[in-house]
Amino acid sequence: MSSSPLVFDKSFIDLYVLQRQRQYLCISSLVVIVYDILNNLEDELELILRHKIQFPTVIYTIARLSCLSSVSVNTAYVFGLNVKYCQLQHFFTITLFVIGINSIALLFLLRARAIFHDVPRIQLSFTFLWVLVFGSSTLNFFHTRTVRSLVEPEVCTEEHVEPFYTAVSIGMLLVFDTIVYIAISYRLFQTFLFHERNRPVFQRTCILLNGATLPTFSRSLFRDGQLYYLISLLTGSTVFLLYVLPSLHAQYGAISVPLYIVSTNIIACWVFRNAKLGRIRELEVSTSIVVSRVSFRRQGEQERLPARSFLESSGDGRE
Repeated sequence: MSSSPLVFDKSFIDLYVLQRQRQYLCISSLVVIVYDILNNLEDELELILRHKIQFPTVIYTIARLSCLSSVSVNTAYVFGLNVKYCQLQHFFTITLFVIGINSIALLFLLRARAIFHDVPRIQLSFTFLWVLVFGSSTLNFFHTRTVRSLVEPEVCTEEHVEPFYTAVSIGMLLVFDTIVYIAISYRLFQTFLFHERNRPVFQRTCILLNGATLPTFSRSLFRDGQLYYLISLLTGSTVFLLYVLPSLHAQYGAISVPLYIVSTNIIACWVFRNAKLGRIRELEVSTSIVVSRVSFRRQGEQERLPARSFLESSGDGRE
């Protein structure tokens, strides 16, 4: 009696490993977002119950719920909890993903428009960029076709993946985040940097990096924006590269998307809560540096010029 060794197709094994990795990342992302919501449940309820609910708070709530729903549906999808409706589950996953990333982008659009409240052309430019982000995100619906997995027939997966569509979507979002971050940082420093014009170039560069000379609210706004942009850039660039590198299977990009959604959602919503709940002192921000030339200005006096805060200009006040 002779025995022949079992032969495994390497591509089959790779697909199996990818399927397992995707399941682990999905369940991990779900645990993280649920933990973050529960950990900040008191703040979440305060936003809804103790503050007047207007447009920014509605967008915040949509961002929160869409992220949780997207990761939940995606987890059910990759674990095959209802394999009869793979295509429908995939459609809902993409829809919630599109809603989630656009609502986060909209939160920062509101912030940028408020900081540039006196420059309508720049406001219009930011709005146009957000429309491009929204339009490019709809390309995700053409990303792939859903079928049952070859390695696990009871689990849903994708075939004929077109990484170009998702790469364009993520790339446009990175461009939007970069432009908004640079514009807001420039605006915040434009008012106060003239006080440091006599410092050496190295010291001024350090000030630009850490915002040390900015007033409390402006400095917090700047550093919160830094943190969000750093997380967005790292996770978004990773997903983008995993999709566009020809040496990697497109599934590597797909398995990293839940982590990208959750990480950016957590940071963006944390930034919003900090401002809305008054954890940073809301001093007024303005870019009018003409006052530096006024003769009766006392030596060393810090400017406090009237301007609307990013929450007030969005129409989201307190009761």
